[in-house]
Amino acid sequence: MLERAADLHPDRGESTRLLAAATSAAVLTGRLDSVERLAARTRAGTDDPTAAALAALQVGRLMTLTSSHSAAFGLLTRTAAVLTDTEPAAALEALAAAAVVRFYSGDAAQSHEIERLLPLASAPDGHRLGERETLLADWAGVVARPDAADARFALRLPALAADAREEPRTLILLATAAWLLDETELAASTYDAAFVSWTSQGPLPDGLGGVAALTYLDQGRWARAQTACAELAAVASSAGLDHASACAAATEALLCALRGDMAGARTRARYALSLVDPRESRSVLVLAHRALGTAATVEGDHEAAQQHYRVLFDDRGNPTHYHLSYPALPELAAAAARVGRREEATRIVDGVERSLADAGAPAPRRAALVRLSRAALAPAEEAEHHFTAALENPALARRPFERAQALLAYGEWLRRRRRISDARAPLADAETVFRRLAAQPWVARAQSELRASGARIGTTKPDAFAGLTPQQQQIVRLAALGLTNREVAEKLYLSPRTVSSHLYRAFPKLGITVRSQLRHVVDAMTDDEDVGRDTDAGGGA
Repeated sequence: MLERAADLHPDRGESTRLLAAATSAAVLTGRLDSVERLAARTRAGTDDPTAAALAALQVGRLMTLTSSHSAAFGLLTRTAAVLTDTEPAAALEALAAAAVVRFYSGDAAQSHEIERLLPLASAPDGHRLGERETLLADWAGVVARPDAADARFALRLPALAADAREEPRTLILLATAAWLLDETELAASTYDAAFVSWTSQGPLPDGLGGVAALTYLDQGRWARAQTACAELAAVASSAGLDHASACAAATEALLCALRGDMAGARTRARYALSLVDPRESRSVLVLAHRALGTAATVEGDHEAAQQHYRVLFDDRGNPTHYHLSYPALPELAAAAARVGRREEATRIVDGVERSLADAGAPAPRRAALVRLSRAALAPAEEAEHHFTAALENPALARRPFERAQALLAYGEWLRRRRRISDARAPLADAETVFRRLAAQPWVARAQSELRASGARIGTTKPDAFAGLTPQQQQIVRLAALGLTNREVAEKLYLSPRTVSSHLYRAFPKLGITVRSQLRHVVDAMTDDEDVGRDTDAGGGA
């Protein structure tokens, strides 16, 4: 309709404005050919370089979801340079989109270019940045280089997310920043809030919304991560966005490997790799090889696992991808230790440890990963110190599977030292988490270790949630969504005091102490239900 209005309007300037609006609206269709055609018409109808640059910005926004990263980045940064003086808000939109490309490509040179342009766009003559512009400037900097992020921005994230409750595009930006700064719980809750209303705004996962699946995976909400992958894959397939398809497939491959579907992991990983140039998309390269390495580890092929994990780092410990490589460092170390490549892996871990001083907000988690890697590579008498240091690190506790892996490795080490009674507690804790996540290969491994330590492996105890009364379950579900006692009471026709009383009785049964933990209980219960449905249907992850 906008394009038709532009065709009919007698004023050339107004016609150009309508075509520009049509170009912007077309981005939400996901059809790059349509956006490019409308942008070309806009440029052809004006002599104004600003109008032409604004049209180019819309093309660049959509190109971020394709595999043409070099072309997209060049278009976006050239556009930002043109718009800096006349349209600083649009220039910052272009740089934010360029930062998305930087994440997907992992190209360090792109980070340097964004850092060069950001000050120019953030301080134009005679222009004061608004809230949205300030957020875009901060966000582009965080995505381009999380290790250089201003600590004050991280502290502002909860308040910014609360203020943006009805703005899904802004919420996705904030969630992505929180994930990159290792604020996993905040990232997941903010993605949750964004996706509640996103469907009414359009189908595209703008602002790196596609990495929501990785956030949910980190948080231990694997059923939700699987759903996020499926949603992204469906949008990408319908719109022909090859890189978005590759991202979904690579993340799904990792989920398959973690849940024990080795064939699925390999199929999805190879499909992801077939869609991209690895030099242009280090994000997909790293995720796919991490999935393949995990699959090889599960099957006991540690030589193949080590080869896949080696793709994630160079000989000096520099990561192939500045954010996605690090979680696999302990797996690389463990595989290297098993195949006699300790010295090579130690050099890589040394390089990562040297980088911790400049790692900024991500440093605590990386420090824990370095400790776990040291534990796999160190002489037997030194390993325990590294295990305990890693497990005491609060950053590890935010990622259930990662911490359970550490507990399993520690329990295995203790049992092999014949410290049988000491080994049982970490092994049991690890097995509980693996069972909740339906990480079947790790469940089997933990149970094997528990049996070897003399522990009795019986049937699973009934879920704590199932032990609540039906009314308590209703109350817990609603409270987990963030409703107050009064709001829950209104929905269930109860008094607020009755709701409070039921929650007071439910907390000890659920093993929690604060209201914010309710969501984890409900998520865990939902994951278990999803797994049960898959099993009943004869399906898998």
